[in-house]
Amino acid sequence: MKRCAGGFTLVELMISLAIFSLLITLAYQSVNMLLDVERQVEQPQADLQQLQRAMVFIERDMRQLAVLRPKRESFQQTNAVANNSIVQPEDLGVLLEFTRGGHPDVAWQLRNSGQGQMRSGLQRVRYVVEEGRLLRQTWDLVDHPEQAEPVSLVLLTGIEGEPRFRFQSGRGGEFKDNLPKERSVLTALEFSLQHKRFGALRRVFVVYL
Repeated sequence: MKRCAGGFTLVELMISLAIFSLLITLAYQSVNMLLDVERQVEQPQADLQQLQRAMVFIERDMRQLAVLRPKRESFQQTNAVANNSIVQPEDLGVLLEFTRGGHPDVAWQLRNSGQGQMRSGLQRVRYVVEEGRLLRQTWDLVDHPEQAEPVSLVLLTGIEGEPRFRFQSGRGGEFKDNLPKERSVLTALEFSLQHKRFGALRRVFVVYL
């Protein structure tokens, strides 16, 4: 009696490959859909975290404003005016520039072969808007040369238009566009901007001078 050889026919193999390809396609589409949903969820969360981080930076800076230490425009100037510690520069894109305290010198023991020469705890800070980004620029030296390049940190992206600071003189007073002539009466700053994801935003920061 003659036995039939075992195995699959060509038609059976083609049907199996077609079913396998269909399952692979369905699985890929499902995974790709899940990844798209994850990306759609992650991006708003990342934008929100960036916004919260930017507001924390601004709040810390406003709490550390140092009214008694302006930036001297000239190194020969000895009697600097304290009101210059916070200014509204007229440079394009520059929102605010000021001196702040609370800038610890954590690496002073590592400098100058351990001689322990410390730098000032004051820092010069400037907020700049550039191509839809809010930048925080800093100099370790308050009386830095004009050509000295600052250290720039991108605080926020996705900004539409130009943010602005407004200023309050005295508790309960109205917020105005211009700094008060006497900086010691400055009690709060209002920061507002238009964000492409979150829309119009406004925060008020109390100043402790």
